[in-house]
Amino acid sequence: MPDISEVSIVGTQALTADESLAGAVGLHHTITTALADLVDNSLDAGAAHVLIRFVQDGTRIVSMLLIDDGCGMDAVTMDAAMTYGRRRDYGAADLGHFGVGMKAASLSQARVLRVWSRRSGNSTQGREIDSGQGRQAVSVIDEGEAASFFDAVTPRFPFEAGTIVEWRGITTFLMSANADEQTSWLEQTINDVRSHLGVVFHRLIESGRVALTVDVFDVEAGRAGALRSVGAVDPFAYPRTGSPNYPRQLTVSINGSAPVAHAHIWPARSNAPEFRLHGAPGRDQQGLYFYRHDRLLQIGGWNGIVRGRPDYGLARVSIDLDDNVLQHITINPEKSGVTLDATATAAIDGGVFADGTANFRSYLDDAENSVRVARSHQPRPISVVEPTCGLPEDVLDSFSDAFEFTVGADPVAIGWRALARDQFFEVDLKTRTLWINARFRRDLLGRRSLDNTDAPVLKSLIYLLVGEMFEGVRISARQKEKMQAWQEVLISAMAAHREQVAQ
Repeated sequence: MPDISEVSIVGTQALTADESLAGAVGLHHTITTALADLVDNSLDAGAAHVLIRFVQDGTRIVSMLLIDDGCGMDAVTMDAAMTYGRRRDYGAADLGHFGVGMKAASLSQARVLRVWSRRSGNSTQGREIDSGQGRQAVSVIDEGEAASFFDAVTPRFPFEAGTIVEWRGITTFLMSANADEQTSWLEQTINDVRSHLGVVFHRLIESGRVALTVDVFDVEAGRAGALRSVGAVDPFAYPRTGSPNYPRQLTVSINGSAPVAHAHIWPARSNAPEFRLHGAPGRDQQGLYFYRHDRLLQIGGWNGIVRGRPDYGLARVSIDLDDNVLQHITINPEKSGVTLDATATAAIDGGVFADGTANFRSYLDDAENSVRVARSHQPRPISVVEPTCGLPEDVLDSFSDAFEFTVGADPVAIGWRALARDQFFEVDLKTRTLWINARFRRDLLGRRSLDNTDAPVLKSLIYLLVGEMFEGVRISARQKEKMQAWQEVLISAMAAHREQVAQ
């Protein structure tokens, strides 16, 4: 094959992105990450207030609005914002990054995207993308109609200029005829939105740069309900440090650039919402927290540098990225995680503290030691025989955190096996196994499964119920009576479960 170092250019062509590519962008968005992407645009437009409004007709959510008091858009700016593949010029402090955020985020959640905007001194603009007509087909809404809609929106803050992003035909919202289910889903969704935005934008909320709020507008009543604010949830806001030497600044050098990094160790056994982000166990959020312009891009995880372990559960590292290191760090399209190349991975792994006495690896050792010290001081008067397999690793770790294991008792496995139809479980002292009747496995899970760690809630509950049976070498007559009573109740509950599913 000839080696051609130079070629003759005879012309250029402007190529339009394929529809399938437009549809793939933002594929992994959730409601919360999609709304966070829209908030980025509002902040880049200088918004001081952003309202997320769920529009409810009866019990059904018919649309969602994100309303901001930013600078708004004129016709030219609006057309650029609605066009795939047209990347605007970002300012040094802008949160935008890819140039497809509003479209990708919105159309990942809804069939129709409408944008209404007014810039001071310009006419009100309205545009629509109906994904049924093609994601690159942008319709222009009559200016008079756009102005009427804009003026009719009452966000409860001064709203002379700004932008409204509207989702209609929402595909990811619950569509149930059951009013209680709809109410419960909406309440949970609002809580999820407030929780996620509170974490992602906690620095900007704390600094007073933006006020984020959520409400529900009742179409029948013609008014919005109570206004709910989004409070800052700082994943580093512990009342006291978990180790006297922390937090400490970690020096990370990536090709001459040094992003600001701080290593933290949370205090053990914290129930603070800032530790238990989104209500999950705090140790699940161990790892690296990447920020760009004070916007959180990643909530925990070690990015392949080390494997997450329960003993690292108190360790969190904040890293502020600047544009100089983005050639080595890729932000995912949903802005909910980053990927490090080999240079960035090695730089973080080789990070050192300013005094030269410690480094990233010794920091992990300190975090692990904090967990061990906390365990040694934690009163654990309750003991159980150690479960050894059949449950996910995190659940097994929770057993070790919550209980003392019975001294001298061999560990117990938990598994599925076909038993008699009148047996829900079997305590097998010979093989040291708690068996659960495999006849009920598909009914309980709602699907076929070959995962030996499935049904962790059911297995944990049964194990906690019968665990004492494994402490001796034989089962007493009294214990047999208790297990028989439990069997009868569980078999009856299983029959009721099957009847309810069949209805």
